[in-house]
Amino acid sequence: MPSDELSRKALEALATKTGRFRTAITLTADQLRGRIAEHNAATRGGNASAAVLGQFAAARIDAARFSQILAPQKPHDAAWTAVVERALAVLDDLASRGDAIFQVKVERGGDLVAAVDRALATVGRAFGAARIANLVDSSRYRPEEHDALLNTFPFRSWSRDERRMAPPLVIEVAGGDLAASGLAAYLDGNEVLVLLAEGQAPAAPLARLISPGVYVAQTDSEETLAGLAELAGPAVIAILPSESARFTQTPAGGLEVTHFPAQEPRRALGSLSVFQQQQDLRVLAALAAPASAAPVEASAVAAQSPAPVGEAAAVDPVGTLAAWLLARVDLSDLETAAT
Repeated sequence: MPSDELSRKALEALATKTGRFRTAITLTADQLRGRIAEHNAATRGGNASAAVLGQFAAARIDAARFSQILAPQKPHDAAWTAVVERALAVLDDLASRGDAIFQVKVERGGDLVAAVDRALATVGRAFGAARIANLVDSSRYRPEEHDALLNTFPFRSWSRDERRMAPPLVIEVAGGDLAASGLAAYLDGNEVLVLLAEGQAPAAPLARLISPGVYVAQTDSEETLAGLAELAGPAVIAILPSESARFTQTPAGGLEVTHFPAQEPRRALGSLSVFQQQQDLRVLAALAAPASAAPVEASAVAAQSPAPVGEAAAVDPVGTLAAWLLARVDLSDLETAAT
């Protein structure tokens, strides 16, 4: 199946998650427009009303509640308006990109981890815009320190709540560039990464990502995509050629390996050496073997019964309302985010 068709199917399977993130962006933008309208009305001596919010926002935001949360407590100047308008422009830009903000295409020979980091830093600008809107309202906004939040906001600087609202990514990557162990840095909150390998791929690229609280799956079937909407917590899924190992690690059920390659890798693949590929396969073999058993070779693991690797901690539900985002955005780690 062509990668673009498989990518489309992955996005369809993730529609609930992508839709929540897009809704949060749209509602946040509507609230910022309302703030600007409130400011303009106050400047003219008037009062904001539901009509000021616009038809789209009025259907989703209670005007009285809106006024309590967002109405300016003191007059704002032109500089305030300029900053909020810049934050609004970032949100409108992200909203205009549609599903493109959830798609990553790694150039052949490129760095998978770096590509994922750039993509998340781009969508993270939505969180940066919400932070800046709150900072300017609380008179804590400093251009030299905070303006960078509108240009790029990397995942490592996101707060716990922002990571719980993390958008999924569908990533097309050549099999030889599937050096995936570095993706562990992004498996937090509710981040979901779907890797679609093109061409020959390593046997167990996700083996080093197996962790008790993370959903990890290697498969050769698009049927795995059907369950993406129900996933809670961090997850990484790779659709690989049938020659690769196939396994599923769930927080509740542990690790289940359904297929091991008949032979270990014998030649380098892209940036991955023979040794690296073999070690990934042996990591999977060690995790799949019963804890009391002696170490086994990868070729022997197919006959072993898989054992659970642990239980996951509970994951809080993801909040998506923009009112919550703007009212509760975490500003405690601003120094980290600005660096």
